[in-house]
Formats: sequence, structure tokens, C-alpha cells
Amino acid sequence: MSASRLLTLGAAALLLGAARGDELPATARRLIDEADKQIQEIEKKAQTQVAARRKKLLADLKALEESFTKEAKFAQAAAVRARIREIEAGPLVRAARPDPGTLTNFRGQVGKSFVFEVTGGMNGSCWGTGVYTDDSTLATACVHAGVLKVGQKGLVKVTVLPGQASYPSSTQHGVNSGSWNAWNGSFRVERVKP
Repeated sequence: MSASRLLTLGAAALLLGAARGDELPATARRLIDEADKQIQEIEKKAQTQVAARRKKLLADLKALEESFTKEAKFAQAAAVRARIREIEAGPLVRAARPDPGTLTNFRGQVGKSFVFEVTGGMNGSCWGTGVYTDDSTLATACVHAGVLKVGQKGLVKVTVLPGQASYPSSTQHGVNSGSWNAWNGSFRVERVKP
């Protein structure tokens, strides 16, 4: 049998195995698991270092602000104070978008997440439970999902999802969501962790 024929048969066998959902060999799974563990350890260490550096920066800036205030350099003190507030708020606040109302303009950006500043409400409609149609009112879906209370303003993370075959209705947190059949776009909403 020719080498090209063997390669073709080998490729076909791999594709058939993937189509059947065959598991990765144990050695490959072990390599992936070990790499995942190392990556998590590196990320945890980096987060600790970033938090420590951020804390030191804030302490240094607060001392500088006090120094400018004592020297009657009020404009400089105010500028430093404003920057301190921005740093304390964190990067998500600076990156937050205003409430878009619905997520229909984000359809097609499947898998992407966005942070919005939303005030929970009950004036709009929402369809689904946990996963909502993208024409659902975001403020209402936030209350239904338990992410915000009515009138509460906060940051929410919205992940754009593909359309679903159906959207079940339910009553949660005082909000009735409707049921819907197939729809072209969806989203999930969750609380932004500080």
C-alpha cells in the first residue's frame, strides 16, 4: 500500500474517532492537566503580585495627595485624588458600557463578554430562564436572574450566546419571564465580581 494511501486511511480513522467522540489518550490528557495546573498556579501568583503592587501604588498616591494638600497645591491634590478613585474602581468600571436596552445589536458576537452598567428594572420584557433571547430587556433580565434588584445600579457581565431552540418561562425575584421557541440570538448575565 502506498504512503499516501496509508496517510489518507490514518486521517480518516482520526476523523471517525473524533466524530465518535473518542477520548484523548491518557498521556495527552495527563499533559493537558499538568499544563492547566501550572497555568493556574502562575495566574494565582500573578494575581497576588498585582494586588500587592496595586495596594502599594494606592498608599503612595494617598501620601502624595496629603503632601500636595499640606503644601496648598489643591489642583494637584484633586488630580491625584481623582486618579486614586479610578484605580480603586478598577479596570471593569472604566471599561463598562451604558445599558444597551437589549442585546440585539450584539448578535453574532457569540462567545464575547461585555460589561454594562445597568439599573435593575421590571418595565421591560424578557424571555427565557438563565439564557435569555437577545431582544429581552437587559435590566429586567438582570432582576429575573437575581443579578440586580429593582432600582439597584451595578455592573453586570453579559456573554453573547448563539440562538437556542427554546426558552423556558419562569417566575424569579418577582419577574415573570415568557417562554419562546427558536430565536436567533441569546445572552447570559452574571454579577461582576469585585
